[in-house]
Amino acid sequence: MTATHTTLDAEAGKDLLRRCWMWHDARWFAAVAGEFGMEAANRINRNNVRELGRVEMRRLMKALTVESVESIAGALALYEAGRALYVPSSLMEADVGAVTEDSYEVTFRRCFVHENIVRAGIADSYRCAVFDRLQGWHDAWGLPLAEELPVRRCALAAGEICRQQFAVRRERSAR
Repeated sequence: MTATHTTLDAEAGKDLLRRCWMWHDARWFAAVAGEFGMEAANRINRNNVRELGRVEMRRLMKALTVESVESIAGALALYEAGRALYVPSSLMEADVGAVTEDSYEVTFRRCFVHENIVRAGIADSYRCAVFDRLQGWHDAWGLPLAEELPVRRCALAAGEICRQQFAVRRERSAR
């Protein structure tokens, strides 16, 4: 066999890396579920995805030379940079916007996780970790959420709107 092309353009390379990572992630989840059950797999997955979010956002901030995030506007700018790099619109389609000075909302119209759990036949027992990844981004930004995210099933698989509001916890100064 003779190779006619030995290099990929940047977008094709990023797409290949993302798809390989998603395959690994799905195989890892299936192995944990098979060995320890869905409850353990869901719990471990949510924790790991949150930590992944924290690490990937810290690395992105370092690459962009962003030292701190002081506002929802700054967070949303980094959200867009992270989304474009890690989960582009070919994988997830979302509407994102500020609600108040200290909160914003994300609504997913299309989600690769939803598509894959339906395909795998585990939508009823899978607990969504997509928003945990965003909570990890908040950890990296130093903008803690006012409330921990609830454990939830996949809203899209249940035929519901997939929406989450993120409110930042603001410490009140002593008067």
